Order: sequence, then structure tokens, then C-alpha cells
Amino acid sequence: MSEPIITLNLEDDTILLNEGVLEALDRPHQVQVLVNMDEKALMLRACTVDDQQAVVIPEENTTQFEISARYFLHKIRTLAGWADSRPRMCCGEYLPSHQAVIFDLTVAETLDVEQE
Repeated sequence: MSEPIITLNLEDDTILLNEGVLEALDRPHQVQVLVNMDEKALMLRACTVDDQQAVVIPEENTTQFEISARYFLHKIRTLAGWADSRPRMCCGEYLPSHQAVIFDLTVAETLDVEQE
């Protein structure tokens, strides 16, 4: 299994979940995106359509999934204290007791994107 990684693209207003995240969560049909303001952490948790703010993942076998999240990413950028809107990548840790993957936003790595 590959390492769970998210990419926060502040310019495109998207959160990209890699295959490692999807595998860790046992290829869920829905996920919740939760933020712990005190810990400055983002958590992805497998859920059902009955849970609040569930994001539906398409049923086809996908290697990654993109979530549109303009307002949410603005909040994350403010919370983490990022001065610019360059994309960031963050490795996660699987928490079996919560059936979730947690990402420490304070250690997110800035990605250099080449301009065309």
C-alpha cells in the first residue's frame, strides 16, 4: 500500500486524495473532511451518506480523488498561517481506532509548480 498523501491546491481550490488515502480508508463510498483547529490537523474519515457533509466518491476504481473545496481551503490556509497560495503536500497517518487518516498541516511541504 502506498503512503497516504493529500495535495492541497490553493490555486485550483481542490484537495487531492491519493490512492494511499483511499486504500487506508478501505475505498470508501463517502468521506468526511474534518479539521482540528487546536492541533492544526485535517482528518479524512470514511462515513455514510447519513453523516454531515459527506463527500461522495465515484464508484469506479480510481487511483486518486479530487474534492472541490474553495472556502474550506481558505480556512486551512488561515489556520496554518501560510503566507502564499502555492500547493502543499502532506503525508498522513492512519488511525485504525477512528477509521481515519490524519494530516498534520504544520508540516505540509510546499510544492514548486513550474509555470508554462
